[in-house]
Amino acid sequence: MQAQGAQQILERLLTQEVQCSEALLACISAEREALSTRDSDALQCTTTDKLEYTRQLDSLEREREQLLHQLGFNIDAEGLKQCAMTLPRSNALIALWKQVLKNISDCRTGNLTNGGILESSRQHVEQALCLLRGQAGAPKLYSASGDTGNASLGHRELGKA
Repeated sequence: MQAQGAQQILERLLTQEVQCSEALLACISAEREALSTRDSDALQCTTTDKLEYTRQLDSLEREREQLLHQLGFNIDAEGLKQCAMTLPRSNALIALWKQVLKNISDCRTGNLTNGGILESSRQHVEQALCLLRGQAGAPKLYSASGDTGNASLGHRELGKA
């Protein structure tokens, strides 16, 4: 494959990865908003969109790796940098690659934040259900053996004498 053709294909793939990762980042931000406002319809849409953008990114990554392999380079980050350095517009390619990496890192951070919000909500619901069932609503404590367990505060159900 000629350098010009490889340049165009790699630039197209990296540009698409930047665009797709930016869309995923926006989706994760919308998911955070839906979680904080408890908007289940918006949450369902963002979950569907997240899955689609993740699939697209996976497909683009496979295409990029296949191109690098065809050109005789390793399919990792170092291989991409080495490949870019052999092409005419190496600085533009490396800038696109850095943007992809930054966006993916931001997506990972945002996704972890959203996971924390979900876990906090889950714990609140669990505590409320425990209270309604008359089970202990205390936080989990460590026993002498290092296991976690709920402290027992009684077994009277809410609303029962």
